[in-house]
Amino acid sequence: MKTKLTKREKRIVREELKNQEFLNKKVRILETVIHKDKIRTDEIPEYGKRPKIQENPDSIISMILEWCKGRADVIGRWSWGQDRQWSEGEWENIIKLNLDELSKLTWYEIFKQETGTHRRRKKHHDMDIEEICIEAYKRWIRIGLEDYDTIFRFRFGGEKRLWGFTEINKFFLIWWDPKHKIRPSDLN
Repeated sequence: MKTKLTKREKRIVREELKNQEFLNKKVRILETVIHKDKIRTDEIPEYGKRPKIQENPDSIISMILEWCKGRADVIGRWSWGQDRQWSEGEWENIIKLNLDELSKLTWYEIFKQETGTHRRRKKHHDMDIEEICIEAYKRWIRIGLEDYDTIFRFRFGGEKRLWGFTEINKFFLIWWDPKHKIRPSDLN
């Protein structure tokens, strides 16, 4: 009788032992897993804690301001004698300068800016179109902006205001108002 195994037979025996060992380990692991329908946790959350809500992807809050002057209404004069067309100096030294600075900010940073010493209020904001003066409201309709029921206003210090509308994160400049006449009773 043969007592010694050939190399081939030894290899087959080793492979069978290895496979059996693997199956035994697999069975032990499966036996330790407990299946339950409930979610398990090691700690009880504190009362009042809520999961953080991810930012709304449609929100402009985290977007950088973009601006455009292509729709600006620069034809004619206002009844108070102000040309709708701004001067080159106003454009370079006030309007463009401020818009370029604002273009470095997110809308969140723009919305949180405040003005006023005693009564703090929003520096830049939108409002219902009905809140502007009648002449500006009629002009708004005449230049084809009746689909926009809100108007956005940037305050550039003192009486200087820049009016327009927004689409997503883009501001469309419509009027330059250096004497604060489009909404003279502006309290916001």
